[in-house]
Amino acid sequence: MTKKPDFDGTYIMFPTGRLTLTEVQQIFNTIPFEIDLIDHTDHFTYFSDKPNREHVRSVDELNETVAECHPVRVLPVVMKIINSFKDGTKDFVVRPLVMHGHRVFIQYYALRDVDGTYLGTIEFTGSAEPILTAYENGGWADAASGASQAVATPTVDATSGASATEAAPAVDATSGASETEAAPAVDATSGASETPTDSHQPGPFTYDL
Repeated sequence: MTKKPDFDGTYIMFPTGRLTLTEVQQIFNTIPFEIDLIDHTDHFTYFSDKPNREHVRSVDELNETVAECHPVRVLPVVMKIINSFKDGTKDFVVRPLVMHGHRVFIQYYALRDVDGTYLGTIEFTGSAEPILTAYENGGWADAASGASQAVATPTVDATSGASATEAAPAVDATSGASETEAAPAVDATSGASETPTDSHQPGPFTYDL
């Protein structure tokens, strides 16, 4: 059903409805996550104008190349993500991070047109706190018993006291900023990572950058 949109001067006509330009802008600014876009020429061309952003952006950064808006040390990692989207080996990379003292969920997607042509790399960043807090407080309780589903907690090594869950530094694909990232779980018997290998299926997480 997906078709290319059309603009008649007043409305943008989509297969599923119509929106004015003002409505489009305010939808982008209202949805509960930030949007950042690097276009197909590797220029930073758009960010949603939300208050209290996790990633602070400035209009002065617009139209900078990926190389201009990233530190040299992280540029190879950023370009690996973008190039994997361009060549079709990946369609998304997702990362659970801790930023500014709270939990966020960042999703990087290859932006493509209806024919599959690469248009750019889009980043969605949103707070995971409302969902996680609801779950931890008993949300999605068993409908029959009213019992809350168990919340997993990290195991602790009895000899060292070290938590089995460790944080690893992550890189923001648009800003290059390092944050804290949860490491993928490992099967205790085989040592195999639970990270999915098929980057074209919705995950839970992909870390193989």
